[in-house]
Amino acid sequence: RQLGELQPAELVITLLISDLAAVPMQENGMPLLYGIVPIMILVALELLFSGLMLKVALFQRFIGGKSKIIVDDGKVDIKAMKSLRMTMEDLMESLRQQSIFDIRDVQYVIVEPNGKISVLLKPGSRQVTCNDMNLNIPDNGLPMIIISDGKLSQWGLNVCELDDNWLNLVLKENSCSIK
Repeated sequence: RQLGELQPAELVITLLISDLAAVPMQENGMPLLYGIVPIMILVALELLFSGLMLKVALFQRFIGGKSKIIVDDGKVDIKAMKSLRMTMEDLMESLRQQSIFDIRDVQYVIVEPNGKISVLLKPGSRQVTCNDMNLNIPDNGLPMIIISDGKLSQWGLNVCELDDNWLNLVLKENSCSIK
């Protein structure tokens, strides 16, 4: 699953590093330094490429690719799908994985550079939201874990803008301890 999240360049670097690391480990007479130097060079190149991808949009598009629309206004773009080597079966499988079983409900489908698809349903097929119903629901904040496995998370308290006094009061009200 995690390999699918990697950009193509990252996958190549990962495979090269694993291959370079294996050689000195298999050869008893070869110093470990002969494997470490090329690995460090690859890591440095990866960091350089990552920096370039952040700064130069053209380089990012060249290395990482760009998104491609394959369904536009409900119409499947067969030419775009062929350029991605994608079949209708692939498209339908991806839609079903997102609980969409009828392509007629789809407004847009975008294939992202990592190979995943993003789908926007037609307005009549979208789930109703609070805004659609003109409901004003209050924000309950971000649920945080304050105590995990008997240990206090100071970070969780800080995110919730709470302090030790509040925690001690809640623990006392519930007849609990941190443990």
